[in-house]
Amino acid sequence: MGVYRNEVERALHEDAFECACRAAMYKFGRLSNRRILDLLRTVAQTSGTNLSESDAALLDRWFNVYSAYFHQIKYRRNLSVERSAS
Repeated sequence: MGVYRNEVERALHEDAFECACRAAMYKFGRLSNRRILDLLRTVAQTSGTNLSESDAALLDRWFNVYSAYFHQIKYRRNLSVERSAS
């Protein structure tokens, strides 16, 4: 499991990172709330983790992680472009 508290946390970070990478590369931004919730609730059920958070709270967590990854990826890309231009 690594640095994550539980399997849901791991799945949330992995999925948000993957979506942020795709969005940064291909500039598409269609994200499905239903898919995100299904993923997190399924992982919780499979791993025996009790998710007492509302759908809105889970989506807020996911989008906060997604946003952090997206901005980090964009910053790194811009930084590498600036270095190669100089």
